Formats: sequence, C-alpha cells, structure tokens
Amino acid sequence: MADGCTAADAEAANADGGGKFEFEDGGAYCGGWLEGKAHGYGVCTGPRGRGEFAGEWTHGYETTGTYTWPNGRCAPRAICTTSL
Repeated sequence: MADGCTAADAEAANADGGGKFEFEDGGAYCGGWLEGKAHGYGVCTGPRGRGEFAGEWTHGYETTGTYTWPNGRCAPRAICTTSL
C-alpha cells in the first residue's frame, strides 16, 4: 500500500479529498484528508515499510483500526495519541 494510492483508497477518502503523503523517513500516509490533516479512512506505513496502521483518522489522529507489525502480528487499536 505504501507504494501508492489505489482507486479503492480514493473511494474510501472523505469528500474533502484524499491522496498520499510521503514522509522523509520513507513512511507514507494514503487516505482521506480534511483541513490538511489525515481524516477518514487511511493507511500509514512506517519507515521502509516497517509496520502499518490501517483505519479511521480524526483531525490527524488515529482513532480506530489495526496495527500490523513487520512480523505479521496484528493489534487492534482503539485510541492513539500519535498525530500526522
């Protein structure tokens, strides 16, 4: 997913817009945007593809979704304080 947004990603994005942002460390966010922040459904990958969070974002914060670590283990997440 980090390599680019698919048509399905664009459909999942909210009405304000959707797209991809690439971080300097090699990570990326692909999904919905509202007022310049991640909002709606999106996927954020870590540097060099190390893990990802797929789920709902609210005004730049991960709210609900699933973390998938490089070893394939998944962890559901209800609340997170990391901002994008």
